[in-house]
Amino acid sequence: MRADRSEQSFIDGAENWFGIDGMYVSDSATGPSMAILAGEDMEWQICNGDGSCMSGRLAATSDPNSFDLLDDDGADCGSVHLSYASRDGMDGILYVSHETGDFKMHRTNWVPAFIEE
Repeated sequence: MRADRSEQSFIDGAENWFGIDGMYVSDSATGPSMAILAGEDMEWQICNGDGSCMSGRLAATSDPNSFDLLDDDGADCGSVHLSYASRDGMDGILYVSHETGDFKMHRTNWVPAFIEE
């Protein structure tokens, strides 16, 4: 039995990497937003509703869709797991476990936007 294109795309992403770059917002109206750029610098930033932001670097794990969050000093401060991303990159579900809390987030754009502090 042969998988259709969308099913094969999901299988390929699960096995190889969905592509985590993008902007994510939490399910809660007052929850945080998160920007991720998994390119050369492997950057992340979480911004809370009050405008405060935390940032750092991603560290790869054995799962191509999971990353450890390291703060600016290189200390482990959480993890992210991209459980799903659409083929066009516009939809996705990200689970975040951070020292500030655990969040389910939805991708709103495949282009991340970082806030300069």
